[in-house]
Parts: sequence; C-alpha cells; structure tokens
Amino acid sequence: MIKKMGRPSKLMLLLLTLVLVFVSGCQAIGGVDLNTVLKNTLKVTSSESKQTLTFKMQLDDEALNDLLDEEIAIYKLLSKVELQLDHVKMEDSMRASFDGKLTLGDSTSIGFAMKMNESNAIVEIEGAKQPFVLDMTGESLAAEFAGVDTAANASADGEESLAALGHAIIDTVGGYAIDNLPNPEKIDVKPVTETINGESVALMQVHAEMDGKAIWAWVKKYVDALVADQAGLEKMIKGIVEVLSSNPDVWEALGTVNPFEESGQLDAPTTDELIQQAIDEAVIMLKDLQDELKAMESEDPELIDTLLGDNLNVKADVYVDSKLDIRKQGLELSYTLPVEEDEELSFIPVKGFTLTSVSELWNVNGDVLAEPAVVPATYIDENQLLELSDYQLLKLFKEDSAVYDILRNKLHLNRQSVSFYVDSYYNPPIVVKGGITLVPLRPTAEALGSEIQYDPKTKAITLYDEATETTIELKTGSDKVLVNGVGATWSFPVTSVDGTAYVPARSLSNALNAKLAWQDFYGEKSLTIAREV
Repeated sequence: MIKKMGRPSKLMLLLLTLVLVFVSGCQAIGGVDLNTVLKNTLKVTSSESKQTLTFKMQLDDEALNDLLDEEIAIYKLLSKVELQLDHVKMEDSMRASFDGKLTLGDSTSIGFAMKMNESNAIVEIEGAKQPFVLDMTGESLAAEFAGVDTAANASADGEESLAALGHAIIDTVGGYAIDNLPNPEKIDVKPVTETINGESVALMQVHAEMDGKAIWAWVKKYVDALVADQAGLEKMIKGIVEVLSSNPDVWEALGTVNPFEESGQLDAPTTDELIQQAIDEAVIMLKDLQDELKAMESEDPELIDTLLGDNLNVKADVYVDSKLDIRKQGLELSYTLPVEEDEELSFIPVKGFTLTSVSELWNVNGDVLAEPAVVPATYIDENQLLELSDYQLLKLFKEDSAVYDILRNKLHLNRQSVSFYVDSYYNPPIVVKGGITLVPLRPTAEALGSEIQYDPKTKAITLYDEATETTIELKTGSDKVLVNGVGATWSFPVTSVDGTAYVPARSLSNALNAKLAWQDFYGEKSLTIAREV
C-alpha cells in the first residue's frame, strides 16, 4: 500500500500556496537563461497579445453509434472547442480588455468581449439581450469563495502592494524552486525570425519534447533535486518569511492573521521557531512525496506505463527576444486513451484528445491602454445569474443566437421534470379511490420553477408559473380552483398530508402544460411530470 503523506499545518499550507503561485523554471541552455525567461514572464505587468487555444477529441465512430442521437450531437459539438482571444490589452494587474470568439464543432461560433477594472468586469456575449457585470472588488462572490475577508475591501494601492510582494517572492523562490527544475531530455535552441503582430522579429526558439515516460522521469528528478537541496529550501523559506514580515499590510489584504506577529501570549512560538517548523514540515512533505513516487513505480509499474507511456506527448516552442521576454509560444499536448477492456467503460466514444495553444505577445511592460470598463444602464450581475433557473437563463439570449440554440436544442435547458417514487418515505405519490394520483404541490411547483404562496389564515394557496405565465389559486379542502382567473373543478380536493398540500397530478399537469408518465426504475415505480417551456 502507498502510504499517505502527513497533513501539513496551516502555516505550511499558507507558505506553499504563496510559493506555488510563482514556481516554474528551467536551467540555461544554448545561451538562453531559461530561469530568467520564466521569471520575466511572471513579472509582466502590462502587454498586448493574442492567443488561440484548441481542444480536439478523436471520436470512436463505432462506440458513437451505440449512443442516443442527443448524446452524439453533444459529442460532435465538443469534438472541437477553440477559444480565440484577440486584441488582449493588459494595462496593469487590475485593468484589461479583450475580445474573441468561441467555436464549437465545425460551425458554431460565439463572439464575446470583456473589459475589466478594479471594480467590475463587463462581459458581452453575442446573442445575449443584456451584458453581464461581475463584481471584481473584495466583496465579489469569487473572493468569498476563496475565503478572503470581504471587509478588507482591498484598494488600488493594496493591489499594487500585493503585486510588488509577488515579485519579491519570485526573486526569493527562484534560487530553490526554479533553479532546481531540470531540463527535458529533448531540448534545443536556435535563432529564428518570427512574425509578431505583423512585424518580423529576431528571436531565439527553444524547442522541447517529452513523452509520458520522460515526464515521469522528469518529475522524479525534480523532486530528488528539491529533497537534496535542503540548504536552498531553508534559504527560500527564511527569505519568504522575511519578505512577508516586512509587509504586514498584506495579511490584512488577504483577510488572515499575520502568523509572524508577536502575540504577547505566554509560550507562544517565536518567529525563529515558526520558521524552523515550516522548514521541518517542508522537508517531511518532500521526502514523503519522493517515497510515494518510488512506491507507485515499484508497486504498480503497469499502471504508470499505461497512463504515462508513448500515448502521452508534449511539444513546446518558446520564442524569446534579446531582453529574455517570451514573445511567442506554441504548445501541443496529445493523449491517446489506453484500450479499456472493462465493459463498463467501453462505451466511452473517445480515443484520445489534443490540446494546442498558440500565442503572441508584444509591447511587454510598455504603455498599454485597455478599453474602459463602463457599467451599462441595464445588465445582469452574478447574483442574478446564480438565482436563475434553466429556462430563465435560456431567456437571456435571442432565439436566433448560437447560444440559444445550444442551450435549448443541445443541452435542453427548456426541459423540466420531477419524479416521485411510490416506495419513497418523503412525499411519495398517493393513489386514491377512482385511480386518481395525488402529488405534493410545493415540491412539484418548485421543481418546475414555479412559486408558491400560502395564507395560513384562509388556507389559500397561490401558484405562479413564470414559464407559462400561469397563476393558479387553490384552497385546502376544495376542488375549486382559478386558473388565470378562470374557474375550474379539479378531480380531487386539495388535501393536506402531514402538513403537505397534495393535489391531483393530472389536473396540475394540464394547467402547467406538462405530461404524466409512470415508469419502472429497477423494479421501483415512479411518477414523472415533465414539460418543455
């Protein structure tokens, strides 16, 4: 058995998080200092660029024929996904703009544009009736999910301080995490002339290739180098602590307590003790990782050969100018799925995939002016998006748009259904005399996106269904209802069962343009109410 690595402390996790944000690198080769190249990349504060990212799946036509037409359509739509970013202008860490398009399959194309500043990101999608505005301040949902204290409300000065801190950490980490990173076995450098933004530029091309086996060996070699360089590890951690200690305001911006601030409590660890604790934990974690890699290789070599063999290939081309800034990149990753003998997985109609990325960069750290992010008079914000049901999301787009076609005809967001199981303890369907089936009103209505209001004094219930613009007025104990103000008699009175209002399933379904169907699911009978809106 492969042993589990020890659980690191919060301090160690914090330091590792800060380090991993900035870690990557290679040794110098062919006169090009790749360490400096990669460090320079992390220090880019402004630039103009364009990029195309393409994902292609190799489909298995034989397996594809065994699927439903709807499933085949989804696979073919996703068989090629291309994201094209044009006119990317990064003014600084807070202001940027770009436009582009997303292409799905052979012909479906969706244009978009984004403009962002320290407060908002304005997103325009082709076919959308309104733009989308996302909050980029400390009170944004993204910040809340990341665990950042929203009360900190980072200012522009705070953002710039964090960027400066990041650069200082890069310099500190470089001597250990970056310089220890080995080169791929297949790597070469040569002078070339490439076109960047329409201009011919003299560059140095760094070309590297690795297959799965080489990647495995490369990872092991890197971990071995990190373990061997304990002096470098100690120097790095002490350097990080020194940088963080000299920037006490950053902890407030991150919404956490400064672990290196003297608390004044008895027996509280000193800064030196915290540093030594971090060093000891880092050594243990690296050695555990080293042991785990060795265990994986000795205990299950066939699995490694299957997952990381000739079926995985990575090719990269990086073009560097005389200032050691990356100006152009090309990446290709291809993976052929292992032949699956397990019948339970043999239905997957994918033989492999290829991921490619091509980008150009110019005006690096120059004067760049992004398009202004002006909040429009009408828009949809992220809170509204989270509250939307599927059919409401569909209505945000014009019916002749590509997005609407995908959401309705491929993903079927216009379809709604709810099922109740006869043997279920919670809200089962009830069959009464005469063969009439009753279903719980509120769970049914809410599953179909309807709203329910109940007046306990009059026992009146009002259901509003936005999708069909239908209002139904009912009353417990009565079979008389009003549907959009028109009186009707349902097949059974509204009945309270353990505090839950039950209504005749067919009467409710007819009023909401839905259909009923009894189904047998592995011997368990269920009633499904479904509709398209």
